[in-house]
Formats: sequence, structure tokens, C-alpha cells
Amino acid sequence: MLKINCGSGVHPLPGWVNVDLEAGPNVDVVADLGAGIPWPDASVDYIHSEDFLSCLPRIEQVRCFLSEARRVLRPSGCMRLLLPSLERLIEAWQQRPRWLVEHWQRAVGLPLDPPTGGHLVNLALKLNPGFFFDRATLEGLVDAAGFRLREVGYNESPHEALRGLDDRRPDQTVSVYYECDPI
Repeated sequence: MLKINCGSGVHPLPGWVNVDLEAGPNVDVVADLGAGIPWPDASVDYIHSEDFLSCLPRIEQVRCFLSEARRVLRPSGCMRLLLPSLERLIEAWQQRPRWLVEHWQRAVGLPLDPPTGGHLVNLALKLNPGFFFDRATLEGLVDAAGFRLREVGYNESPHEALRGLDDRRPDQTVSVYYECDPI
């Protein structure tokens, strides 16, 4: 069984092939996944991506990655995506700005001056190298690549290999958990 962890960085997954753009002690394969995935067609069982997709600086790289993921996945395979949600970010700003600022100070640590939700949203959008996805945009991109998108729960999956992988609980993030099935 071949399982690849895309954009693994300092968060490798044991038993997975950990792939990142830069070499490191926990990186098994160095590759620019925004330009292609270095595996043959239909050779990968599972793909995991936590925050990687939102780090790609151009939408063309997102399209390329999703197409390549579809190419390398077996028909019975699945791709799990955890990524920051534009909807959850805006909802937190509107409904829980104090939580959002406290979360930022705990998880990100960059100073906010003034320490407000509005400042945080602006800074988050500027600092993210890529894209904060809303569901409609992600669904359109995933569909065009040949996947069906479905939201899943934290550490939950119908696929045993994809359970228990999530780093952050829903109360600690503005991210959303998705799985993509080849169609």
C-alpha cells in the first residue's frame, strides 16, 4: 500500500512517504508537488495533505496538484485534505473574534497591534502564501480534476488509513476536513 503525505515539512506521518519541497530530516522525497507528483498513474492508495494546498501560491499550481493527484490515485484510492476555510475564518471573525485572536496568539504567535479580529483577518490573508478556500471554489477545482468532494469529521474517515491523522482539533483551527474520491 502506497500512502503519500504531501507538504509534510516538520509533520511526518509514520508509515507514509513524506514529501516536501525542501529536504529535511523527516522528508523522504523532495518534489515540487505544484508542478507534478512523481509517481506512475494509478499507483497511490492514499494522499494526505494538511495545509499544503493552501500554501500553493498560484491557482494553476492547485489545479496541477489536483489533476496529478487524480492521475496517481488508484480508482479505489482517496485523498484527504485539511485546509483553512475562508468561511470558518470569516464566521469566527464575526461571531467569536476574541476566540480568533486568542487562537492566533496561541497557535501563530505573530503580534497583533491592535489585537483585533479585523487586523487578524487582514494579516492572515496577507501572510498565507496561497489561497483561503471557500467550499464552492474548492468543490469546483476538485470536480474539474475528477474528484467528488465530501466533508468529513475530525480524525474520521471510512478509510482506516486516513483516520487519526489530523493535527488540530476543530476547536483549535479554522480548517475544514475533506476527502476526495475519484469519479
